[in-house]
Formats: sequence, C-alpha cells, structure tokens
Amino acid sequence: MTHPIADPFDAFLRYITLPESEQAAALEQARQLSQKIEQRPEVRECLITGSMTRSTAIRKFSDVDIVAVIESDNQLAHADSATLVTAVANILRETEPHVQVSENAVRVMHTEGVTVDVLPAIHSGTNRTADDVYRIPTSNQEGWESYAPEEQTRRIREATESLGDDFKKLIRLCKWWSKTHSQPVSSHEIELTAYKTFPDEMPELPRAIIELFDSIEHSIPIDPSKIPAVLESKLIATEAYSSWQSGDAQKAIELWRRLFGDHFPAVIT
Repeated sequence: MTHPIADPFDAFLRYITLPESEQAAALEQARQLSQKIEQRPEVRECLITGSMTRSTAIRKFSDVDIVAVIESDNQLAHADSATLVTAVANILRETEPHVQVSENAVRVMHTEGVTVDVLPAIHSGTNRTADDVYRIPTSNQEGWESYAPEEQTRRIREATESLGDDFKKLIRLCKWWSKTHSQPVSSHEIELTAYKTFPDEMPELPRAIIELFDSIEHSIPIDPSKIPAVLESKLIATEAYSSWQSGDAQKAIELWRRLFGDHFPAVIT
C-alpha cells in the first residue's frame, strides 16, 4: 500500500501549530499592553502584528509583535537605533516586571507564559502599494531597516487565498526547522521568501520545502557561520523526498526526523 505523503506531515503540523485558544490569549495580552504603551507621550500608536495575526505561529517559539510607533516630533525619533531600543526598554520597565532586550525588540514576559516583543519604529512614509513603512532597528542595533507589517500581512493572506492552506503549513514547517537549528533564517524572512518563491502555484509540501531552501540559499544574506546548516538541510530534504518517491518510506521518515526533530512521526500510520 502506498501511504499518502501528507499523512506524516499533517500529524507533525498538528503538533507544531499553536492552538487558537493560545493565540487568542496572546493577542489579548498584546492588546492590553498596547493600550498601556499608547498612553505614553513618546508613542503615536501601536500596531499588533506578527505570526499570531497571520496564523503562521508555531507552538513553543512564537510570540506576539507590537510595533510601537514613536511620535515624529519627539527627540527619540532622531536618536540612533541602539538608543531608541534602550529608551523603549526603560519605558516598559516602569510598568512591566519582566523586560529584556532581545536583538532589535524589547521582550515583555507575562506570568501566563505569553511573550510580547515590542519593536520600536519610526514612520517613514508609504510604499507603492500605499502601505505604511517604518524605520526599525536592525537586529544588531547598529543601523536601520525598512518594515511594512501591513503589506506582509496582506501578502500572506493573498498567497493563502491563491495557493491554499499548504502555503501557511510550509511557513510553519520552515519556521520550526529554523528555530530548532539555531535560527539561520528569521521568521520574517521565511514568510517573505515563501511569498516570492511561489507566486502562482506550489507543489506538495515535501517538494515545496526543497524549493524554499533553495530560495533561502540564493536570495537571503545569511550569516556565513549558518550557511552550512541551510545547505545540509536542503540536501536532507532532497534525499527524503527522493526516498519517498522511490518507495523507501521509512528512510524518508528517518530523514525528515533529522530535519524536523523527534516530534515528526517515527512510523507511518
């Protein structure tokens, strides 16, 4: 009997997908924190965004993102990126007991287990699709990068409508891979690369994983120390898919477990 290739992936996706109840609780925590932040004179508004709002969140690793937009006439709008992150961290410490800086964001940890990342931002205009664009600190806080969260949310929604639920499943799979391999690629980059890789159609998930790895290898500036992890993972994914196609399902399962970890089904049911 030939087993559908979707079976082990569907079982794994049920494990890594964050339950809707947990997503709702996390978004409510973000809403409450946003209300507090917006009371500050330095802050123009807050936008709740990220994987929770796009339904690409994964269990254990995903958190809620808040973009805290600084008033353009406030002195912080003219500070360097590191100073801005520190200032926002100090603002949050006035009301929140558990605050720490994590790369370019300020992480707020709640006792209920919810983590909210507050990303300082300065409005810099709109893009060609009329989405607001913000200037945010780079991950090393040494400069700035552009960020258009509403555009990204719209792109993910449009791609899901066009390609089906497998598009978000692919994103969750690759986010899990990255998080469990010292994060060679950020969740933000995975979403954008998936959108660009499959503009019109996408193959079944195991083949789509290979194509997404290929796009990541050739289109994203990756830390040189992490490039070997990407290349090795692409080879494993390719060999697994080839083994499945040739009828060696158990070898394919073993290889996918190397790629995704022990929670990937060890046997075919």
